[in-house]
Amino acid sequence: MLHYFIKIVDNCFAGVVIAALLLVIILLKNRHKLIVGCALGLGFAAALIYAILKRNTGFAVREFYDLGVILPLLAALLLVCLLSWPAKKFYKNSELKPPKMLCAILSWALTLALAGLAAYVLPNIMLYPFEFAVGMDSIFNQDYLFKVVGYALGLLFMLLLGLSIYKIATEMPLLPLLSVIAASLLVFMLGQALEVSQILLTRGFIPRYGWLLNMVLSMLEHANWFIYGLAIILGLAGAAQWLRLKLSPMASGNPAEIRKQKAAERKQKRYCWLLFLLLLVTLLAITVGRYYENRGVELSPPMELPAVNGQIVIPLPTVNDGHLHRYVYKAENGTEIRYIVIRKSESGYGVGLDACDICGPTGYYERNGKEVVCILCDVVMNISTIGFPGGCNPVPLKFMISEGSLVIKTQDLENERRRFE
Repeated sequence: MLHYFIKIVDNCFAGVVIAALLLVIILLKNRHKLIVGCALGLGFAAALIYAILKRNTGFAVREFYDLGVILPLLAALLLVCLLSWPAKKFYKNSELKPPKMLCAILSWALTLALAGLAAYVLPNIMLYPFEFAVGMDSIFNQDYLFKVVGYALGLLFMLLLGLSIYKIATEMPLLPLLSVIAASLLVFMLGQALEVSQILLTRGFIPRYGWLLNMVLSMLEHANWFIYGLAIILGLAGAAQWLRLKLSPMASGNPAEIRKQKAAERKQKRYCWLLFLLLLVTLLAITVGRYYENRGVELSPPMELPAVNGQIVIPLPTVNDGHLHRYVYKAENGTEIRYIVIRKSESGYGVGLDACDICGPTGYYERNGKEVVCILCDVVMNISTIGFPGGCNPVPLKFMISEGSLVIKTQDLENERRRFE
């Protein structure tokens, strides 16, 4: 249950925050409701097509999909940042009519941004349920129920977060609101720029300079900082709004109007407290919750197998149990090169280094007897893709099947020595 709650929070938090703030801009004057429907429809359609292709074919590659979504999303969010400030005077004064060109560009930017957020966040939401029954003989058991409950609670949690942000932001003064939006968009765009850099480096679209690779790796180790940054911005915004309501003078005159104002203020304060609670739970989920979930990770030493005539021979019966098997080969210069083997199907095996292009030689472990997980970034591997390049997958290692054994050439391991030095 905790596992899927954390996955939903981790996957959706930033997207929900930015979507809620964009909705405030879109609906600020109640003139652009059509944008919301069009944008969410486009994003949902893109996510659904990708999820179907990912589930049923080998055609869909997440890195390429993310690039196609994130780059237009970043461009749209940058336009929103640049255009929201000059547009603020038209929001303040309902008598002023903004230039049609400004309205058109801002509307298209908001539509593209909201569609991009939906297309970026929704694929995982659609695909997670297909993981629930992995390793189970039947869905009618307690483990499956806990996964469903964790997934549902995560979605409900995100909906409440988006609602509380929207309700608070709509009552904020314009200048503080635009400041919160600008700061949140900046933090979000930095996080997305990091993801783009990771994909470009992984796929070899940009040279893997040592300084650049080290910088990206260092930032990936602290990827939660972007969530912390958004949480701090929202927390300060909620506190400022609560304090403003607390110190604002009460209107005088009609008792009915006074009661109405008091009720509205109480409602706003409740949304502020709800936001504080949701932010606290978010931070606990991605820190304490993740630590608690992974607290039992203890890696057994990898097995060293003898090399004969430049080959390492692994009898297939020793790796046919469907679990992750870790091995080590000592190179000519003494470097220990780790590699992994797992049976993927009746006749398919995943063989790779215990390292990946982005996370380096931190390696992988098996969780709950059925998941292969990256130790550094906690990404769960799709076991069917182990042995293929891309993403956080293990670096593929050449092998062949001969006379009931899996054979790996030591020279292929020597060639990858640099990754473990």
